[in-house]
Amino acid sequence: MSTSLLVENSRTININDENSVNDTQRIVQKRSVPRTILGNVTNNANILQEISMNKKLGVKGFSKLSSFLPLKDEVSRDNNSTSSFCDTVQESKQGFLKNKENIPEYGYSEQQQQPPNDDSIRTNSTALSSNRLEYSEDKSISTQMEWQNKIIKRNFEDLKKKRPTSTLVEQNDQKKFKLYELTTEEDILEEYEWDDLDEEDYGDPLMVSEEVDDIFEYLHHLEIITLPNKSNLSKHRNIKQNRDILVNWIVKIHNKFGLLPETLYLAINIMDRFLCEEIVQLNKLQLVGTSCLFIASKYEEIYSPSIKHFAYETDGACSVDEIKEGEKFILEKLNFQISFANPMNFLRRISKADDYDIQSRTLAKFLMEISLVDFKFIGILPSLCASAAMFLSRKMLGKGVWDGNLIHYSGGYTKAKLYPVCQLLMDYLVGPTIHDEFLKKYQSRRFLKASVISIEWALKVRNNGYDIMTLHE
Repeated sequence: MSTSLLVENSRTININDENSVNDTQRIVQKRSVPRTILGNVTNNANILQEISMNKKLGVKGFSKLSSFLPLKDEVSRDNNSTSSFCDTVQESKQGFLKNKENIPEYGYSEQQQQPPNDDSIRTNSTALSSNRLEYSEDKSISTQMEWQNKIIKRNFEDLKKKRPTSTLVEQNDQKKFKLYELTTEEDILEEYEWDDLDEEDYGDPLMVSEEVDDIFEYLHHLEIITLPNKSNLSKHRNIKQNRDILVNWIVKIHNKFGLLPETLYLAINIMDRFLCEEIVQLNKLQLVGTSCLFIASKYEEIYSPSIKHFAYETDGACSVDEIKEGEKFILEKLNFQISFANPMNFLRRISKADDYDIQSRTLAKFLMEISLVDFKFIGILPSLCASAAMFLSRKMLGKGVWDGNLIHYSGGYTKAKLYPVCQLLMDYLVGPTIHDEFLKKYQSRRFLKASVISIEWALKVRNNGYDIMTLHE
Protein backbone atom coordinates (compact mmCIF):
# COMPACT_ATOMS: atom_id res chain seq x y z
CA MET A 1 0.00 0.00 0.00
CA SER A 2 2.13 2.19 1.00
CA THR A 3 4.73 3.27 -1.46
CA SER A 4 2.37 3.78 -4.42
CA LEU A 5 -0.33 5.38 -2.26
CA LEU A 6 2.17 7.76 -0.73
CA VAL A 7 3.45 8.82 -4.16
CA GLU A 8 -0.09 9.40 -5.44
CA ASN A 9 -1.01 11.36 -2.35
CA SER A 10 2.11 13.45 -2.65
CA ARG A 11 1.38 14.25 -6.27
CA THR A 12 -2.20 15.19 -5.41
CA ILE A 13 -0.95 17.38 -2.60
CA ASN A 14 1.58 19.10 -4.83
CA ILE A 15 -1.12 19.89 -7.44
CA ASN A 16 -3.87 20.99 -5.11
CA ASP A 17 -1.87 22.68 -2.34
CA GLU A 18 0.60 24.90 -4.14
CA ASN A 19 -0.74 27.86 -2.21
CA SER A 20 0.05 26.16 1.11
CA VAL A 21 3.63 25.57 -0.01
CA ASN A 22 4.03 29.20 -0.99
CA ASP A 23 2.62 30.24 2.37
CA THR A 24 5.14 28.02 4.08
CA GLN A 25 8.02 29.57 2.15
CA ARG A 26 6.88 33.08 3.09
CA ILE A 27 6.62 32.03 6.71
CA VAL A 28 10.13 30.64 6.68
CA GLN A 29 11.56 33.94 5.42
CA LYS A 30 10.00 35.88 8.31
CA ARG A 31 11.14 33.60 11.12
CA SER A 32 14.36 34.03 13.13
CA VAL A 33 15.88 30.76 11.89
CA PRO A 34 19.57 30.33 10.97
CA ARG A 35 20.25 30.70 7.28
CA THR A 36 21.67 27.20 6.89
CA ILE A 37 18.55 25.61 8.39
CA LEU A 38 16.21 27.81 6.29
CA GLY A 39 18.09 26.89 3.15
CA ASN A 40 17.74 23.20 3.90
CA VAL A 41 14.01 23.57 4.62
CA THR A 42 13.13 25.58 1.52
CA ASN A 43 15.27 23.54 -0.84
CA ASN A 44 14.20 20.11 0.35
CA ALA A 45 11.00 19.17 -1.54
CA ASN A 46 10.53 15.94 0.39
CA ILE A 47 10.25 17.76 3.70
CA LEU A 48 7.71 20.21 2.23
CA GLN A 49 5.67 17.31 0.92
CA GLU A 50 5.77 15.73 4.33
CA ILE A 51 4.61 19.00 5.90
CA SER A 52 1.64 19.41 3.53
CA MET A 53 0.58 15.77 3.76
CA ASN A 54 0.63 15.70 7.52
CA LYS A 55 -1.42 18.90 7.65
CA LYS A 56 -4.10 17.10 5.65
CA LEU A 57 -3.94 14.10 7.96
CA GLY A 58 -4.03 16.29 11.07
CA VAL A 59 -0.72 15.05 12.51
CA LYS A 60 1.08 17.63 14.68
CA GLY A 61 4.48 16.13 15.52
CA PHE A 62 5.44 15.29 11.96
CA SER A 63 9.08 16.44 11.70
CA LYS A 64 12.14 17.31 13.79
CA LEU A 65 12.18 20.73 12.16
CA SER A 66 8.55 21.50 12.86
CA SER A 67 9.45 23.41 16.04
CA PHE A 68 11.19 26.05 13.89
CA LEU A 69 8.11 26.70 11.70
CA PRO A 70 5.21 28.93 12.85
CA LEU A 71 1.53 28.22 12.76
CA LYS A 72 -0.96 30.20 10.69
CA ASP A 73 -2.22 32.03 13.78
CA GLU A 74 1.30 33.22 14.55
CA VAL A 75 1.74 34.44 10.97
CA SER A 76 -1.35 36.60 11.11
CA ARG A 77 -0.32 37.89 14.51
CA ASP A 78 3.13 38.90 13.22
CA ASN A 79 1.94 40.63 10.04
CA ASN A 80 1.57 44.00 11.76
CA SER A 81 5.01 43.82 13.38
CA THR A 82 6.59 42.73 10.10
CA SER A 83 5.13 45.65 8.18
CA SER A 84 6.27 48.11 10.86
CA PHE A 85 9.75 46.62 10.83
CA CYS A 86 9.99 47.00 7.03
CA ASP A 87 9.08 50.68 7.39
CA THR A 88 11.78 51.10 10.03
CA VAL A 89 14.37 49.45 7.81
CA GLN A 90 13.53 51.71 4.87
CA GLU A 91 13.72 54.86 7.01
CA SER A 92 17.04 53.82 8.53
CA LYS A 93 18.35 52.96 5.07
CA GLN A 94 17.57 56.42 3.76
CA GLY A 95 19.05 58.10 6.83
CA PHE A 96 22.17 55.99 6.61
CA LEU A 97 22.70 56.77 2.94
CA LYS A 98 22.33 60.50 3.64
CA ASN A 99 24.84 60.47 6.50
CA LYS A 100 27.21 57.95 4.96
CA GLU A 101 29.80 60.55 4.04
CA ASN A 102 29.87 61.98 7.57
CA ILE A 103 30.77 58.68 9.19
CA PRO A 104 34.57 58.38 9.56
CA GLU A 105 36.48 55.16 9.84
CA TYR A 106 37.01 55.64 13.58
CA GLY A 107 35.64 58.36 15.83
CA TYR A 108 33.09 61.11 15.32
CA SER A 109 32.70 63.40 12.36
CA GLU A 110 33.42 67.09 12.54
CA GLN A 111 29.73 67.94 12.99
CA GLN A 112 29.24 65.23 15.62
CA GLN A 113 31.48 66.18 18.56
CA GLN A 114 29.12 65.39 21.46
CA PRO A 115 28.88 61.83 22.76
CA PRO A 116 25.43 60.24 22.52
CA ASN A 117 23.25 60.25 25.60
CA ASP A 118 21.90 57.19 27.33
CA ASP A 119 18.49 57.38 25.60
CA SER A 120 20.04 57.29 22.14
CA ILE A 121 22.18 54.33 23.13
CA ARG A 122 19.13 52.47 24.36
CA THR A 123 17.26 53.28 21.12
CA ASN A 124 20.18 52.13 18.99
CA SER A 125 20.60 48.95 20.99
CA THR A 126 16.85 48.21 20.67
CA ALA A 127 17.00 48.71 16.93
CA LEU A 128 20.08 46.53 16.73
CA SER A 129 18.42 43.74 18.67
CA SER A 130 15.31 43.92 16.45
CA ASN A 131 17.53 43.65 13.38
CA ARG A 132 19.03 40.47 14.76
CA LEU A 133 15.62 38.91 15.57
CA GLU A 134 14.03 39.50 12.16
CA TYR A 135 15.26 38.00 8.94
CA SER A 136 15.50 40.36 5.96
CA GLU A 137 16.32 39.72 2.34
CA ASP A 138 18.38 42.91 2.19
CA LYS A 139 21.32 41.70 4.28
CA SER A 140 23.63 44.64 3.47
CA ILE A 141 21.38 47.24 5.13
CA SER A 142 21.10 45.31 8.39
CA THR A 143 24.87 44.74 8.45
CA GLN A 144 25.59 48.43 7.90
CA MET A 145 23.15 49.45 10.65
CA GLU A 146 24.78 47.01 13.03
CA TRP A 147 28.24 48.34 12.12
CA GLN A 148 27.07 51.94 12.61
CA ASN A 149 25.60 51.25 16.04
CA LYS A 150 28.73 49.39 17.12
CA ILE A 151 30.91 52.36 16.16
CA ILE A 152 28.69 54.77 18.13
CA LYS A 153 28.92 52.60 21.23
CA ARG A 154 32.66 52.08 20.89
CA ASN A 155 33.37 55.78 20.45
CA PHE A 156 31.25 56.67 23.45
CA GLU A 157 33.20 54.20 25.59
CA ASP A 158 36.54 55.49 24.27
CA LEU A 159 35.61 59.04 25.25
CA LYS A 160 35.35 57.92 28.84
CA LYS A 161 38.82 56.41 28.76
CA LYS A 162 41.96 58.46 29.27
CA ARG A 163 44.05 58.54 26.13
CA PRO A 164 47.81 58.06 26.77
CA THR A 165 50.06 60.86 25.64
CA SER A 166 52.57 60.17 22.95
CA THR A 167 56.14 59.16 23.72
CA LEU A 168 57.47 62.25 21.96
CA VAL A 169 55.52 64.57 24.23
CA GLU A 170 56.67 62.70 27.33
CA GLN A 171 60.31 62.98 26.31
CA ASN A 172 60.09 66.69 25.57
CA ASP A 173 58.17 67.45 28.75
CA GLN A 174 60.15 65.30 31.18
CA LYS A 175 59.17 65.15 34.82
CA LYS A 176 61.42 67.04 37.20
CA PHE A 177 61.50 66.83 40.96
CA LYS A 178 63.08 69.00 43.62
CA LEU A 179 64.61 67.62 46.79
CA TYR A 180 66.36 69.17 49.76
CA GLU A 181 69.26 67.16 51.17
CA LEU A 182 70.88 67.88 54.55
CA THR A 183 74.65 67.63 54.07
CA THR A 184 76.89 66.10 56.70
CA GLU A 185 79.72 68.62 56.93
CA GLU A 186 77.77 71.81 56.29
CA ASP A 187 74.59 72.08 58.29
CA ILE A 188 72.58 73.54 55.42
CA LEU A 189 69.91 72.31 53.05
CA GLU A 190 71.14 71.52 49.55
CA GLU A 191 68.59 71.71 46.76
CA TYR A 192 68.82 69.62 43.58
CA GLU A 193 66.59 68.57 40.71
CA TRP A 194 66.39 65.16 39.06
CA ASP A 195 64.60 63.68 36.06
CA ASP A 196 62.46 60.57 36.01
CA LEU A 197 64.71 58.38 33.84
CA ASP A 198 62.68 55.25 34.64
CA GLU A 199 59.70 56.55 32.69
CA GLU A 200 61.24 55.63 29.34
CA ASP A 201 61.62 52.00 30.51
CA TYR A 202 57.92 51.61 31.31
CA GLY A 203 56.64 48.29 29.99
CA ASP A 204 60.10 46.73 29.70
CA PRO A 205 60.02 43.47 31.74
CA LEU A 206 63.82 43.45 32.08
CA MET A 207 64.02 46.93 33.63
CA VAL A 208 60.94 46.53 35.89
CA SER A 209 60.60 50.29 36.17
CA GLU A 210 57.26 49.88 37.97
CA GLU A 211 58.95 48.15 40.93
CA VAL A 212 62.43 49.67 40.84
CA ASP A 213 61.83 52.08 43.74
CA ASP A 214 60.60 49.30 46.01
CA ILE A 215 63.49 47.04 45.00
CA PHE A 216 66.19 49.57 45.88
CA GLU A 217 64.42 50.59 49.04
CA TYR A 218 64.69 46.96 50.11
CA LEU A 219 68.35 46.78 49.04
CA HIS A 220 69.21 49.87 51.12
CA HIS A 221 67.57 48.19 54.09
CA LEU A 222 69.34 44.89 53.40
CA GLU A 223 72.82 46.42 53.14
CA ILE A 224 72.54 47.65 56.72
CA ILE A 225 71.55 44.20 58.00
CA THR A 226 74.31 42.35 56.16
CA LEU A 227 77.09 44.85 56.94
CA PRO A 228 80.04 43.24 58.80
CA ASN A 229 81.13 44.72 62.10
CA LYS A 230 84.75 45.87 61.97
CA SER A 231 85.23 45.72 65.73
CA ASN A 232 84.20 42.05 65.84
CA LEU A 233 86.68 41.24 63.10
CA SER A 234 89.45 42.84 65.11
CA LYS A 235 89.15 40.08 67.71
CA HIS A 236 91.21 37.83 65.45
CA ARG A 237 94.99 38.08 65.79
CA ASN A 238 96.65 39.76 62.78
CA ILE A 239 93.37 39.66 60.93
CA LYS A 240 94.29 42.58 58.63
CA GLN A 241 97.39 40.93 57.17
CA ASN A 242 95.82 37.48 57.06
CA ARG A 243 92.69 38.79 55.41
CA ASP A 244 94.71 40.65 52.74
CA ILE A 245 96.51 37.44 51.82
CA LEU A 246 93.30 35.39 51.76
CA VAL A 247 91.35 37.95 49.72
CA ASN A 248 94.19 38.23 47.21
CA TRP A 249 94.09 34.44 46.75
CA ILE A 250 90.28 34.40 46.42
CA VAL A 251 90.48 37.09 43.70
CA LYS A 252 92.98 34.92 41.83
CA ILE A 253 90.77 31.81 41.96
CA HIS A 254 87.70 33.84 41.07
CA ASN A 255 89.41 35.28 38.00
CA LYS A 256 90.77 31.87 36.99
CA PHE A 257 87.33 30.27 37.05
CA GLY A 258 85.83 33.25 35.20
CA LEU A 259 83.05 33.78 37.72
CA LEU A 260 80.66 36.73 37.93
CA PRO A 261 81.57 39.88 39.89
CA GLU A 262 78.53 39.30 42.11
CA THR A 263 80.03 35.97 43.19
CA LEU A 264 83.20 37.62 44.49
CA TYR A 265 81.33 40.29 46.46
CA LEU A 266 79.01 37.72 48.01
CA ALA A 267 81.88 35.40 48.94
CA ILE A 268 83.82 38.16 50.75
CA ASN A 269 80.66 39.32 52.51
CA ILE A 270 79.87 35.79 53.75
CA MET A 271 83.46 35.37 54.90
CA ASP A 272 83.54 38.67 56.83
CA ARG A 273 80.18 38.02 58.49
CA PHE A 274 81.26 34.54 59.51
CA LEU A 275 84.56 35.80 60.94
CA CYS A 276 82.56 38.34 62.97
CA GLU A 277 80.65 35.45 64.57
CA GLU A 278 83.34 32.80 64.93
CA ILE A 279 87.00 32.81 65.96
CA VAL A 280 88.95 30.81 63.36
CA GLN A 281 92.42 29.38 63.66
CA LEU A 282 95.02 30.51 61.16
CA ASN A 283 95.42 27.11 59.53
CA LYS A 284 91.66 26.94 58.86
CA LEU A 285 91.38 30.39 57.33
CA GLN A 286 91.91 29.15 53.76
CA LEU A 287 89.18 26.55 54.29
CA VAL A 288 86.80 29.34 55.29
CA GLY A 289 87.61 31.35 52.16
CA THR A 290 87.26 28.31 49.89
CA SER A 291 83.92 27.30 51.40
CA CYS A 292 82.58 30.85 51.14
CA LEU A 293 83.57 31.09 47.46
CA PHE A 294 81.95 27.68 46.85
CA ILE A 295 78.69 28.84 48.51
CA ALA A 296 78.64 32.10 46.55
CA SER A 297 79.26 30.36 43.24
CA LYS A 298 76.34 28.00 43.82
CA TYR A 299 74.16 30.98 44.74
CA GLU A 300 75.06 33.34 41.87
CA GLU A 301 76.38 31.24 39.00
CA ILE A 302 74.33 29.35 36.45
CA TYR A 303 77.00 26.66 36.16
CA SER A 304 79.03 26.47 39.33
CA PRO A 305 82.50 24.83 39.24
CA SER A 306 82.75 21.41 40.80
CA ILE A 307 83.83 21.10 44.41
CA LYS A 308 86.79 19.04 43.19
CA HIS A 309 88.07 22.10 41.31
CA PHE A 310 87.99 24.17 44.48
CA ALA A 311 89.79 21.46 46.39
CA TYR A 312 92.42 21.17 43.66
CA GLU A 313 93.21 24.92 43.81
CA THR A 314 94.08 24.67 47.49
CA ASP A 315 97.07 22.37 46.70
CA GLY A 316 95.91 19.76 49.19
CA ALA A 317 95.21 22.20 52.03
CA CYS A 318 91.47 21.44 51.86
CA SER A 319 89.79 18.18 50.89
CA VAL A 320 86.35 17.75 49.36
CA ASP A 321 84.88 16.50 52.63
CA GLU A 322 86.36 19.41 54.56
CA ILE A 323 84.85 21.92 52.12
CA LYS A 324 81.45 20.23 52.52
CA GLU A 325 81.69 20.33 56.30
CA GLY A 326 82.85 23.95 56.19
CA GLU A 327 79.94 24.86 53.93
CA LYS A 328 77.39 23.37 56.34
CA PHE A 329 78.99 24.99 59.38
CA ILE A 330 79.13 28.46 57.79
CA LEU A 331 75.50 28.33 56.63
CA GLU A 332 74.32 27.17 60.05
CA LYS A 333 76.30 29.93 61.76
CA LEU A 334 74.74 32.57 59.48
CA ASN A 335 71.30 30.97 59.84
CA PHE A 336 71.28 30.51 56.04
CA GLN A 337 70.96 34.30 55.57
CA ILE A 338 73.13 34.80 52.50
CA SER A 339 71.05 37.49 50.78
CA PHE A 340 73.27 40.48 50.12
CA ALA A 341 72.84 43.99 48.72
CA ASN A 342 75.50 43.61 46.04
CA PRO A 343 77.40 46.80 45.13
CA MET A 344 77.03 45.89 41.44
CA ASN A 345 73.29 46.54 41.72
CA PHE A 346 73.90 50.07 42.99
CA LEU A 347 76.52 50.70 40.32
CA ARG A 348 74.09 49.67 37.58
CA ARG A 349 71.52 52.02 39.05
CA ILE A 350 73.92 54.99 38.98
CA SER A 351 74.98 54.12 35.42
CA LYS A 352 71.47 55.02 34.25
CA ALA A 353 72.18 58.66 35.19
CA ASP A 354 75.59 58.36 33.49
CA ASP A 355 74.05 57.22 30.16
CA TYR A 356 75.62 53.78 30.65
CA ASP A 357 79.09 54.95 29.65
CA ILE A 358 81.27 51.85 29.38
CA GLN A 359 84.52 53.64 30.25
CA SER A 360 83.33 55.28 33.45
CA ARG A 361 81.57 52.08 34.44
CA THR A 362 84.70 49.93 33.97
CA LEU A 363 86.81 52.37 35.98
CA ALA A 364 84.11 52.39 38.66
CA LYS A 365 84.22 48.58 38.84
CA PHE A 366 87.94 48.70 39.61
CA LEU A 367 87.54 51.44 42.22
CA MET A 368 84.56 49.68 43.79
CA GLU A 369 86.50 46.43 44.09
CA ILE A 370 89.12 48.30 46.14
CA SER A 371 86.46 48.60 48.84
CA LEU A 372 86.20 44.82 48.75
CA VAL A 373 89.87 43.94 49.23
CA ASP A 374 91.02 46.78 51.50
CA PHE A 375 90.45 46.27 55.23
CA LYS A 376 89.76 49.98 55.77
CA PHE A 377 86.41 49.78 53.92
CA ILE A 378 84.84 47.18 56.23
CA GLY A 379 81.75 48.77 57.80
CA ILE A 380 81.08 51.19 54.91
CA LEU A 381 77.80 50.72 53.06
CA PRO A 382 78.08 49.14 49.60
CA SER A 383 75.87 51.83 48.06
CA LEU A 384 78.22 54.55 49.36
CA CYS A 385 81.26 52.72 47.95
CA ALA A 386 79.55 52.36 44.56
CA SER A 387 78.67 56.07 44.49
CA ALA A 388 82.20 57.14 45.40
CA ALA A 389 83.64 54.83 42.72
CA MET A 390 81.39 56.37 40.05
CA PHE A 391 82.26 59.87 41.29
CA LEU A 392 86.01 59.29 40.92
CA SER A 393 85.68 57.52 37.57
CA ARG A 394 83.83 60.52 36.17
CA LYS A 395 86.58 62.80 37.48
CA MET A 396 89.18 60.69 35.67
CA LEU A 397 87.30 61.09 32.40
CA GLY A 398 86.84 64.84 32.84
CA LYS A 399 83.06 64.74 33.29
CA GLY A 400 83.20 66.41 36.64
CA VAL A 401 79.77 67.69 37.69
CA TRP A 402 77.85 65.54 40.18
CA ASP A 403 74.34 66.68 39.20
CA GLY A 404 70.89 66.03 40.62
CA ASN A 405 70.29 62.88 38.59
CA LEU A 406 73.50 61.29 39.89
CA ILE A 407 72.65 62.29 43.45
CA HIS A 408 69.17 60.79 43.20
CA TYR A 409 70.09 57.53 41.44
CA SER A 410 73.05 56.96 43.74
CA GLY A 411 70.69 56.90 46.71
CA GLY A 412 70.92 60.56 47.75
CA TYR A 413 74.71 60.80 48.22
CA THR A 414 75.96 64.35 47.81
CA LYS A 415 79.60 65.38 47.40
CA ALA A 416 79.92 66.06 51.11
CA LYS A 417 78.92 62.47 51.90
CA LEU A 418 81.24 61.05 49.25
CA TYR A 419 84.29 62.98 50.36
CA PRO A 420 85.61 60.58 53.11
CA VAL A 421 85.24 57.48 50.89
CA CYS A 422 86.91 59.20 47.94
CA GLN A 423 89.88 60.05 50.12
CA LEU A 424 90.21 56.39 51.17
CA LEU A 425 90.18 55.34 47.51
CA MET A 426 92.87 57.89 46.68
CA ASP A 427 95.00 56.66 49.59
CA TYR A 428 94.87 53.10 48.27
CA LEU A 429 95.75 54.17 44.69
CA VAL A 430 98.82 56.16 45.72
CA GLY A 431 99.89 53.70 48.44
CA PRO A 432 102.11 50.61 48.16
CA THR A 433 100.88 47.56 46.26
CA ILE A 434 99.30 44.99 48.59
CA HIS A 435 96.95 42.95 46.39
CA ASP A 436 99.02 42.18 43.32
CA GLU A 437 96.54 39.67 41.86
CA PHE A 438 93.80 42.26 42.07
CA LEU A 439 95.85 44.89 40.22
CA LYS A 440 97.02 42.34 37.65
CA LYS A 441 93.43 41.44 36.94
CA TYR A 442 92.53 45.02 35.94
CA GLN A 443 95.70 45.54 33.91
CA SER A 444 94.26 43.44 31.08
CA ARG A 445 92.61 44.86 27.96
CA ARG A 446 89.39 43.19 29.03
CA PHE A 447 89.05 45.83 31.77
CA LEU A 448 90.50 48.66 29.64
CA LYS A 449 93.65 48.70 31.83
CA ALA A 450 91.64 50.37 34.55
CA SER A 451 94.22 49.84 37.30
CA VAL A 452 97.02 51.46 35.28
CA ILE A 453 94.92 54.50 34.33
CA SER A 454 93.57 54.98 37.85
CA ILE A 455 96.97 54.79 39.59
CA GLU A 456 98.60 57.19 37.13
CA TRP A 457 95.75 59.67 37.48
CA ALA A 458 95.76 59.48 41.30
CA LEU A 459 99.52 60.10 41.50
CA LYS A 460 99.22 63.10 39.18
CA VAL A 461 96.38 64.61 41.23
CA ARG A 462 98.18 64.13 44.55
CA ASN A 463 101.50 65.48 43.26
CA ASN A 464 99.88 68.61 41.84
CA GLY A 465 97.69 69.15 44.89
CA TYR A 466 94.36 69.15 43.04
CA ASP A 467 91.10 68.98 44.94
CA ILE A 468 89.25 65.95 43.59
CA MET A 469 85.87 67.24 44.81
CA THR A 470 86.00 70.38 42.65
CA LEU A 471 88.10 69.06 39.77
CA HIS A 472 86.69 69.67 36.23
CA GLU A 473 83.82 71.81 37.53
